[in-house]
Amino acid sequence: MIGRRNLLAMLLAGSAAGMRRAMASELPPERLPVPAGASGTPGLLVAGNQSAMADRWKPVLPRTLAQGFGLSSPLPVRDTVGQDGVTGANLFDSQFASDGMMALAAPGSALVSSLCGDTRIHFDYSRWLPLLLCMTVPVVIGRAQLHRSLGNFMRDRPVRIAVSTLTGIELPTVLAMTLFGLRPIPVTGLATPEAAAAALRDNQVDVIQITDPLGTPDTTALIDGLAQADFPALFTLSTQAQPFTVQDQTIMSMETRLGQDAHSALGSLLYAAWKPLAGAAAVDLALVLPMLTQPTTLARWRAATALAIRDSAVLSLTRDAGRTLLTGTDATAALQQISGDTSTIMTLRRWLAAKLPTWRLG
Repeated sequence: MIGRRNLLAMLLAGSAAGMRRAMASELPPERLPVPAGASGTPGLLVAGNQSAMADRWKPVLPRTLAQGFGLSSPLPVRDTVGQDGVTGANLFDSQFASDGMMALAAPGSALVSSLCGDTRIHFDYSRWLPLLLCMTVPVVIGRAQLHRSLGNFMRDRPVRIAVSTLTGIELPTVLAMTLFGLRPIPVTGLATPEAAAAALRDNQVDVIQITDPLGTPDTTALIDGLAQADFPALFTLSTQAQPFTVQDQTIMSMETRLGQDAHSALGSLLYAAWKPLAGAAAVDLALVLPMLTQPTTLARWRAATALAIRDSAVLSLTRDAGRTLLTGTDATAALQQISGDTSTIMTLRRWLAAKLPTWRLG
């Protein structure tokens, strides 16, 4: 039987050449030695040791999970290089899919890259068993006329968007502008909230995405300062009905804003493709095991995770920080939604294949 990912690869062969040029490998190949005698000993593989996820969770997870396992010392950690976590996720699927005693901690950027069909991808996150998902509520900020009137639709007005890379974690915001009837122009190399905010103030871009808006007091203050400078929050990358609050701003979700300003887009295939992409970008941390993990091993990990999330260090990362922890069936359902289906992934990759050549030409 042909797997879902293999089927997608066959169906999209016609556009693969262009996408390969647009998505050249950013990280060098890496192999980690498989530790001898590691069976039965839990460990943690951190994907993307230069990511914000690693900075935030690496000091916390090894100790709190070890306590859940009843161990006296933190879990051994294996790092992989890079910011987007693709190298680590590849290693996880290729080297640590046997006994299930090595868990992977990956950032949402690795999932975004997978949805985009990045040629570096050799993993299938739809087959992972989630232990813990930490979710944020990304916010889109700037000045853009989102209401789709006849005039601005016919002019195909451009909107410049700050992004880290053309297929980086800001891609849901780029696609959102298309859904509003605008012509998105990604401006690359702006990978931090501070860099993106500076570009917005300097009129180098029109729109930015803050992926973790309540993550630190500095980020929250940055958003408040932008609002006072007439750069309000436009919407969140969410399909939830309830608004999200940052400082004194009450921000509607993308679905609510789209229903208000471009209602016809809600029934489009492109909006269906946007939803798993936005969900992937909202993942701060994905703590997962391989699909073939034995039930008894999975039960040990889940018990350890349940204890770990009650630790004060973990609670301090989520309390009043706009982050939500999902475990058990909630995490499984969320990962399934983020994985998308054949139709939505094909729609996303066709849209990318059409846009990337133009974006690369600038």
